[in-house]
Amino acid sequence: MSAEQHEETLVQKSTESVEKKETVAKSASEGKSRVANRRQKPTGTDPYIRNLFVLAAIAIIGALLTMVFAVLTGVINFDQTRITNVDEFSVARATVYATVEEAAGSTGQLALSLIANGQLSDANALIQEALQREWPDTERNQGIMFAYAALAEAQGDFDTAIERYEYVMTELRDAFETMYASDVEPNWARGFGLHSNYYDAAVALAFIHEQLGDYEGQLEALDVALRGYPNAADLLTWRGQIHLALGDNEAAIADFNNALRFVSDSEEALQGLEEAGGTAND
Repeated sequence: MSAEQHEETLVQKSTESVEKKETVAKSASEGKSRVANRRQKPTGTDPYIRNLFVLAAIAIIGALLTMVFAVLTGVINFDQTRITNVDEFSVARATVYATVEEAAGSTGQLALSLIANGQLSDANALIQEALQREWPDTERNQGIMFAYAALAEAQGDFDTAIERYEYVMTELRDAFETMYASDVEPNWARGFGLHSNYYDAAVALAFIHEQLGDYEGQLEALDVALRGYPNAADLLTWRGQIHLALGDNEAAIADFNNALRFVSDSEEALQGLEEAGGTAND
């Protein structure tokens, strides 16, 4: 091969090599361009992602509409002052007992539950009907009249409430004494003592006298209540506070110490004891 042919061959190879490099470079450039284009592609143009966004939006809108509907229909109530559990459950339970037992005591409890739940008109209607009936157990518990007294108290008619509570206590005391002195068997008075409505009426009277600012009335009522509930630390503390307000520190100290026997860490009793100038007795 001549020198000229050899040189021509080298030039041809060199040209082919340059063309290959240019081809490779062009391909690489096109590949980078395609990758860049894929990276810059808007998210919303992907059908899968777009469908997810649509489904999420539908779910959120549905949840909002459901909540709005629940609020409008009362299923969701943001009024935190309304009690919807204990009192309404008590009414339902008392209704069952009153229906099954058909006794004055259970009917009275139903009336009390209605009063506690603020259903004063319903309670009054029930009581008025019950007062017209003859109850075999009325003389033993005075449940209807006790509820009638509680109704007057709830209505703010304290004079009528006091009259009715005192009537309950008188009737229960008379029935107890009559039965206790008799030879009737079984003698419920000797077996069970005064009905709890007697002492509960005394507690109710103490609350009424407190609202009226009558210290003497409170003391008289609490003296009776504590005969039935001698271990009630709250009643002992209450009476001690009244003694303290009336300047009878000795009686106050005795009541506060008695209260601490049953609730040793009672802050009210400890504070009252300190104010009365007494010390806690072990």
